Amino acid sequence: MPYNMEELAKKAGGTFRFTTLLIRRARELANNAPILVDSDSNDPIEIALEEFASGKISLVDDEPKKIE
Repeated sequence: MPYNMEELAKKAGGTFRFTTLLIRRARELANNAPILVDSDSNDPIEIALEEFASGKISLVDDEPKKIE
């Protein structure tokens, strides 16, 4: 399925956040995390992309830490 990467990056809050999300999720999938969508692909990046496009995953900010 073709994806509009610019629109998906906007949905994630920017290109950096989008890339971070895909990398994190692809690592989880490579470590045998359950797949959240029906996919014909075996590629963790493609699966992560499909999961994000379908709204199954999102990037959650960590709580800011105080630097002293």
